[in-house]
Amino acid sequence: MTAQKEKDILEVLKKIIRIGTVHAYDASTRMARVKFDNLGGIISPPIKVLTRPRAVVPGEKEKAGNKTDKADGHFHAAYVTDWNPKINDQVLCLYYPDGDGYVLGEV
Repeated sequence: MTAQKEKDILEVLKKIIRIGTVHAYDASTRMARVKFDNLGGIISPPIKVLTRPRAVVPGEKEKAGNKTDKADGHFHAAYVTDWNPKINDQVLCLYYPDGDGYVLGEV
């Protein structure tokens, strides 16, 4: 592969895969606006935040979901929660060439 071909591929990947900072998040629609400092500080239109498998967190401090008393045959106090981005979280985004984008998760 030539150096120019590698450079062209890298430029395409930079347009598709982006790292930015959450500027706004609407939990009811699971849509976020993301600021991309490396693109002059532009802020995206609302893009979808992917739903991930629920996570079990250890205690009241991290609670954001429903409490469970039994899991995998043993008892303990834990909270099952969804991941939701917070303002200023650094996130990994994936964009289709047509402009639709998704927040994949926190970096």
